[in-house]
Amino acid sequence: MRSNRIRVCALKEEIITVDKQQPGLMMYSGIAVAFGWLIFVAFWLLYYASSYSIVQNTGVAVLSLVVFLIIESLLWVPWAIKHAD
Repeated sequence: MRSNRIRVCALKEEIITVDKQQPGLMMYSGIAVAFGWLIFVAFWLLYYASSYSIVQNTGVAVLSLVVFLIIESLLWVPWAIKHAD
């Protein structure tokens, strides 16, 4: 009887580990979005920032950060909901 319980627990652990998938593509997509945001900020600072005021540049930085966070959330939230324990 006791050995049956151990087998069932081991079987359950195997099922749980098989069902959990690694976020491989999501991770690479998140890194790509982060690099894209950094490239945008670098180009903005190099080519466009001088023609705008500090307040306008701060607004662009904040808006670009909000867009970055929205994109990252759209990538990760569905995966997190699907794999919630």
